[in-house]
Amino acid sequence: MKHIKLFIIFSLFTFSVIAQNTMYFMDRMPQSINYNPAIMPKMNFFLGLPGISGVSVQSFNSGFNYNELDYFIDHLWDNNYNPDDFVNSIGSHNNFSTDANVNLLSIGFKLKKNDFLSFSLNANSYLLNTAASDIAYLLSDLDDITDEDFPIIVDDISILTNHYLSFGATYSRKINENLTVGITPKINFNQAGLSTSGLKLRMDLIKSEFGEREYEESYYGDITLGLFTEINPDAIDGNELITDAPLLPEDWQNDITLRNILKNKSLTFDVGATYEIDKWIFSASILNIGRSSFKSNSYKLHGNGNSVLVTENEKVKIGIPARIYIGASRQFAPKWNYALLLNNNFYNTGSDASATISLNGFVGNALSTSVSYTAGYKFDNLGIGLRMRFLPGTDLYLVTDNIIQAINYKNAYRVTMAIGINIAVGVMKKNNIEIQEINNL
Repeated sequence: MKHIKLFIIFSLFTFSVIAQNTMYFMDRMPQSINYNPAIMPKMNFFLGLPGISGVSVQSFNSGFNYNELDYFIDHLWDNNYNPDDFVNSIGSHNNFSTDANVNLLSIGFKLKKNDFLSFSLNANSYLLNTAASDIAYLLSDLDDITDEDFPIIVDDISILTNHYLSFGATYSRKINENLTVGITPKINFNQAGLSTSGLKLRMDLIKSEFGEREYEESYYGDITLGLFTEINPDAIDGNELITDAPLLPEDWQNDITLRNILKNKSLTFDVGATYEIDKWIFSASILNIGRSSFKSNSYKLHGNGNSVLVTENEKVKIGIPARIYIGASRQFAPKWNYALLLNNNFYNTGSDASATISLNGFVGNALSTSVSYTAGYKFDNLGIGLRMRFLPGTDLYLVTDNIIQAINYKNAYRVTMAIGINIAVGVMKKNNIEIQEINNL
């Protein structure tokens, strides 16, 4: 199925726009409630405006970086180059992921002495792809691959992707001087999702009597698909998918209406808690409890080698990776703390764990900062976070978990970045006594 092959190729080069471990313990960052709804912002009011309030980026590829893949593609034609050496260096499988969160609007305010309420509207996108290392051949021009490398067989392909809007309400309450709890119920408006089971691709080389090369594709396995619009009717013959036809109708943009955007709804939850004792704060949270649901434009696709059969279902569900955060920080000076954060993201193919140690603090109202080190897939993840007040009540922030790889992105396996502007008024001292900002509004 050409649609699937193109999707995989596209997915490996997609950098979309979330998890910034460095941001978790930063001072005066309302974005922290995205990681733990019990982290009550130390301010009376905050506002995030569309387009500027927050975009964060995380992308990871386990087996190769951009420069390594570029060299592989450029030298396939070279008889002195052995492409199998590159493919074998990837390992048995390549893992790729991107995760996205764009804040479209957010607002939060203190209700009483011990309560905080906030609302947010976000655009979310994530993609997970695991496949046998031979997938590297499908990222190149097939005409550059030697005859001896066919057939190309890519086993164990697992794809999970979801794109949705979410509207969430976060309520956090300080139960007593030690314990704070929080919850975020979210209504998700699901736009597109796809998950696979037992997916396998085979590419065979066929030569004509004149020596011209042609390629035959075979597909095996199952795909669950949910869309905001129907599959192109011209791409289905009976119940068989025509792989040369576009998957979406030619005028699919006309289906981007408010009604279609809001019709596939589902509910998810985030829950969290913090506990303060002496100079320590312990915290834990579970995010994305629930799944996406498509009650219209929901399909099951089955590849049996020669054809792909399409069945329209009444309802399909597609997973959202759950996240767990466990953290601890110790205040060793009035304005400074050191912290440890454990993070694990759970997928249908496994999990992605990381651990971050950080030094966090602030200088007056003007600057908050964090310096961190994260151990995970790779071990050169030196992070930095800055929040700077550049206008009265207005903060610019920039956060990355791996500053070195963000600068040298062509040699990076993981890239993370978050940037945005917050409007925050009425910063509070640790003992919750409100103070007037230096730049009083």
